[in-house]
Amino acid sequence: MRRSKLFLLLFLIFTGGLVNSQYLTGPNGVKYFFWRSFGTMQRAQVGDLVFVDIVGRTEKDSVIMSSYMQGQPFQILVPKPTYKGCFFEMLTMMGEKDSAQVSVIADSLYIRSFGSKLPAFVRKGSKVKITIKMVSIITKQEYEKGLAEEANYAIEKQETDIQQYITANNLQMTKATSGLYYQFSLKSFARRVVAGDEVTVHYTGKFLDGKIFDSSIPRNQPFVFDVGRGSVIKGWDEALQLMSLGDKIKIIVPYQLAYGEKGNAAIPANTPLVFEIELLNIK
Repeated sequence: MRRSKLFLLLFLIFTGGLVNSQYLTGPNGVKYFFWRSFGTMQRAQVGDLVFVDIVGRTEKDSVIMSSYMQGQPFQILVPKPTYKGCFFEMLTMMGEKDSAQVSVIADSLYIRSFGSKLPAFVRKGSKVKITIKMVSIITKQEYEKGLAEEANYAIEKQETDIQQYITANNLQMTKATSGLYYQFSLKSFARRVVAGDEVTVHYTGKFLDGKIFDSSIPRNQPFVFDVGRGSVIKGWDEALQLMSLGDKIKIIVPYQLAYGEKGNAAIPANTPLVFEIELLNIK
């Protein structure tokens, strides 16, 4: 398998420059020719997820990108071509197992197609030759179905993990319609928070395994923010509007009300969070 891939890579590199005169022009202006076409009726469409082996070379045949060198095909969610001669047009002209080559202006490829700066080693205005092999296609419908199944699995797993946490810690929590879980450890009858209030709180944030990821208490720096203005996660905005001055509350925030399916630098994707919050002041 490695030898066949190496042979294909070398073939694409050393023969790509021999057939420039054979370039055709696609409906949207892309310059291309097929190395091999199986004439399949199922070509990639905008919105499909495609797996492609790609080798990109400069006019002097220096390799500037290669899926073979990274050991696996590139994954591309096929976008709509945005300019004449757009590289992505070629993907919509290919079926599974087809092989082709396109010639594109380097500036357009990097800046307009990839949304990145032109590398220093690629000359402005030069042409880049890209050989493409369409490994497989997942249709937009199949891709969206897969995403929905993954989302459902994540939600079900999260609910199981939350219930296990509640049981293990002997908590008696209330579940809001939003999915937020909460339990007061200290409840006062002072003025309740409303949207637009500036509040001052101490807090500790934990994962379900008990690991603390942030806390204002060791820093002795209470957190001040405006409620209901989107300056904190949705779970916090909701929880604070359940509280009155002096209250202490423990909340479990599902990932949909926290950092979502992407997370951030400190919070992994699809992660529910536990917070202990004390309301110190309201303005």
